[in-house]
Amino acid sequence: MLRVEGPKGLAEDAINDTLSFVPFRKLPLWFKWRWVHATVRNKLEGWWLWSEDAVREAWRAGRGRRS
Repeated sequence: MLRVEGPKGLAEDAINDTLSFVPFRKLPLWFKWRWVHATVRNKLEGWWLWSEDAVREAWRAGRGRRS
């Protein structure tokens, strides 16, 4: 059974929780690909949200309304 908390605090998902028990090099190939997929997806989502905020702030500044 996987524990509720990982070494960095609360476990975010099953992949990170599993990595707290099993070294990455001993994982099956399909699991490594899932980890890569999740990492890339999270990074792209972060960039998307950051760029969305930057565009919104630029739009407000251009219109003269600051938050």
